[in-house]
Amino acid sequence: MLEDLTQKSKKPLMVLVFLLMVAVIINIVILKLFDQKSAYREAHSLVGIITLMGFVYTFADDKTSRIKLFFLFLISLVPCYLGTVFSDLDIKLLGIGGHRNPLFHSGLLFFILLIPAKRFRSFVPAAIVASFGIGLGSHLIWDLFDHADVRWIPGLNFDRLWLGTNGLFCILSAKLFLSSRLNK
Repeated sequence: MLEDLTQKSKKPLMVLVFLLMVAVIINIVILKLFDQKSAYREAHSLVGIITLMGFVYTFADDKTSRIKLFFLFLISLVPCYLGTVFSDLDIKLLGIGGHRNPLFHSGLLFFILLIPAKRFRSFVPAAIVASFGIGLGSHLIWDLFDHADVRWIPGLNFDRLWLGTNGLFCILSAKLFLSSRLNK
């Protein structure tokens, strides 16, 4: 019985290890493509890619072809990466003292992008906007676990609530938005 359980758990574990290796390789390629060297950037983009893999997996069912899922993943890589980078643009624009500005560390830009994107019924623009939201949401949630201090929001718990709520709303909104376009 124990041997049976071990055999059954080996295959999913092997698949997860393989997918993690794929995510790490993709992360290295993306970081080289954008000439990024920061360890924080590596962590944010890896978390974004792993979140994107899980996001794409949620669409795997009998109605959606594997080719369409693979295409979704490929066209989503760069927008997802840009979503992981967006929140840190406050450093470039406002200096390190303005880092974690609540306007940049929120889902605001993603929700603004959703407004015009809802007019398009096409799958590709929807995938691009949704994957930006996945990247942004993963960045915010990663910062939540990193105990990030969001400027002008008092107290650690309110910061975490801000980051977690915005991150989850980004990911859930991306899922709902793309679901409405995927099988059309």
